[in-house]
Amino acid sequence: MRATFVYPNSRLTLLAGVAAGTEPDSTLLGANHLARHGVDVRIREPLLTRHRLPAPLDRVAWHARELILPFEIGRPDVLFTPLASILPLSARAGGIRTVVVNYGLNLISGRVSSGRRALLRRSLLASERVVCLGESQRLELVESIGIATDRTLTLLLPVDEIFYSPRPEPSGADTVLTVGKDLARDYGVFLQAVRDLDAPVCLAVHPRNLAGLELPSNAVAGLLSSVELREAYAEAACVVLPQHRDGYPYGSEAGGLTALLEAMAMGRPIVASERAIFRDYLDDGVEALVVPPEDPAALRHAIERVLADRRLAARLGRAARARVERMHTTRRFAALLAPVLRSARGPGHP
Repeated sequence: MRATFVYPNSRLTLLAGVAAGTEPDSTLLGANHLARHGVDVRIREPLLTRHRLPAPLDRVAWHARELILPFEIGRPDVLFTPLASILPLSARAGGIRTVVVNYGLNLISGRVSSGRRALLRRSLLASERVVCLGESQRLELVESIGIATDRTLTLLLPVDEIFYSPRPEPSGADTVLTVGKDLARDYGVFLQAVRDLDAPVCLAVHPRNLAGLELPSNAVAGLLSSVELREAYAEAACVVLPQHRDGYPYGSEAGGLTALLEAMAMGRPIVASERAIFRDYLDDGVEALVVPPEDPAALRHAIERVLADRRLAARLGRAARARVERMHTTRRFAALLAPVLRSARGPGHP
């Protein structure tokens, strides 16, 4: 069967990096492994967003691409995409069946206007299936959108466990690392928790995440390439994922999953703020220490536990890596996704 994958952002540089071994294949969502399951995948870059445009044309093109895409991609058996504002609806009008992957549609639905919310609902109802990244996310979507339960399913996010693989124990200082650009991160609480901590702190984050915040003297911040980030994980004595509470209106309900899985794949000990979607990815005290969100004292205590107890840190890291190998490889995701794509074609297809 023929499947077209359309991602929210360009994957051309990523594809070249995956081939060169300088980028992980995690965000390809199994596209490069589906051939072994009988699915011929084409990755499509929308014409309207292939080149940088001046404002405000860039925003117009960003939204208009979902209307134009069905005329660009021919007639695949199925379209797989996170783009859901109107693409499933316009694709159905063109006779194309769509499977949507849900990164943050729940929060988007809650913060847009009533008109855009109604359009998003119609668009999702026009899709064949909606793939959610956690059971809590799926149940919330079913309730808020009114989509039939049997049109939704949960597939846990994958990570490139070959690119991100364990190294020997860190040889340098006990660095505390935090990673991520999602607006659901709570770096204010994180900085409170690590202030005056007797350990160096690294924030691999976007500058916008730190707007209005002051770094303590033991902290450095900046964006890292994938290879640099992999080295930062390898040297981290503790990886921290500080998150706002569930229902926080910014970012996405799936925020934190990519960094969580990268740290797990690297076999690093993790401290994470409680979020409902994390329950499908880890158990408190097994693969990570989980603390209440927006609680700097609890976060500080958990970080200090990991730094002080090498046996605990090693046990958490081993369990995290083992869970990735069991449940979160990109090859496993492709094997689970293939029958979903086939089912979306409808009756009469092998």
